[in-house]
Amino acid sequence: MAYKIEILMSTMYKTDLTFLEAIFKNNKHFSNYNILIVNQTDSDKLLVSEYKNIKVINSFERGSPASRNLAISKATGDICLMADDDIIYMPDFIEYIKNAYIKNASADMISFEAIDDDEKLYANYASVKTHNIESLKAIYTWVITFKRDVFAKHNIYFNHYFGVGSVFKGETEYVFLRNALDKKLKMHHQKQTIVSHPNHSSGRLMGSDNAVYARSALHYRFYGSLSYIWVFKYVFHIWRYGHINFFQILKKLKVGFEGISKYKDLKKAGEIDKIYVS
Repeated sequence: MAYKIEILMSTMYKTDLTFLEAIFKNNKHFSNYNILIVNQTDSDKLLVSEYKNIKVINSFERGSPASRNLAISKATGDICLMADDDIIYMPDFIEYIKNAYIKNASADMISFEAIDDDEKLYANYASVKTHNIESLKAIYTWVITFKRDVFAKHNIYFNHYFGVGSVFKGETEYVFLRNALDKKLKMHHQKQTIVSHPNHSSGRLMGSDNAVYARSALHYRFYGSLSYIWVFKYVFHIWRYGHINFFQILKKLKVGFEGISKYKDLKKAGEIDKIYVS
């Protein structure tokens, strides 16, 4: 099957397409690829495309989940590849993706691997070929590909409350992928590097208030009251490995419990799993 790969890119305040040059510098000119760009911006900073393969949506919403869900809802490709504006694709990345789906025709989702600025693997990727609850924790947005029609059929979108610009500023990928896993979709991992991403990432800031807040809420989502025990374990883990100092322990415990409390409030109000798509 000749799959059409569509790149779903989230960005902000862009007024021209020159930012794509760095992203595709190892490949053909960006106009050779099918790209859907969601540009979160203001009315006086609009992005326009002169290329037929590159579609642009100027959105006045904010938050990464809103951006990604809008892109998914407007996509037309057979296979969607999630993307950010600070990545660099490896040579022939599209061919790697196409070949992976040809070899794994039954797969609904395939993740790949990324390297950082030092050309080291960006995450501790599991050696599994089929994803499980643990292996999904290493998967960041820009290595995620999926069959658009399957995800649409199962109503799988990013959770409005998890992600940059949201209530819980993190764990956006895990909630998205866990939703697919819980619906029994076939989710594979391919040990092939397709992209480079800078070392900085909100997902790596283990000791930040945002990380503790979001991860505590995430664990309550999946493990209920056991998450209170997890908060203690997590805070002492980040202290032990130097992400926080001793005098921050009590504060981080409080932040974790506040994250759980906020999640419980949203769940009680019936908000936490609502799907917001423009």
